[in-house]
Amino acid sequence: MVATSPTFILIHVFGTVRDEIDRGDRGKRTTSGWLREYVAETPKRLTEIAWLLDHLTENGWKVVGSPYDCDVMLQRDITRDRAEEEIRRAEFWDRLVQVASADDDGHVVWRDHPEGKPSGPRRRRRVRRPPTREQGS
Repeated sequence: MVATSPTFILIHVFGTVRDEIDRGDRGKRTTSGWLREYVAETPKRLTEIAWLLDHLTENGWKVVGSPYDCDVMLQRDITRDRAEEEIRRAEFWDRLVQVASADDDGHVVWRDHPEGKPSGPRRRRRVRRPPTREQGS
């Protein structure tokens, strides 16, 4: 049995128009034509994301804090291959591929955390403050 490490799915939910223009297929359409299409698609996309979140959480994925404000990130302790196989078997792989952000290798299920290793809670260092005037030195 192979030890499982967490795998992740990152879904871009919304962003500034500037980000979306940069993501869009640059040069193929006019910006105004693209923007009309993007605005028309947004409610449909959000409905699709909500549907996928329901199905992924029913299949053992947990919604965890995303490193980016405009994304939703899910996590599960499972190998990438097994995760992809299960999602295909559940028959919503094609829908997930449409909205999820792929990693650098083009995989929808990320083997590594999108920001590298997730950092634990930050420990506050206790700082010794200099004495106040009333306390003297």
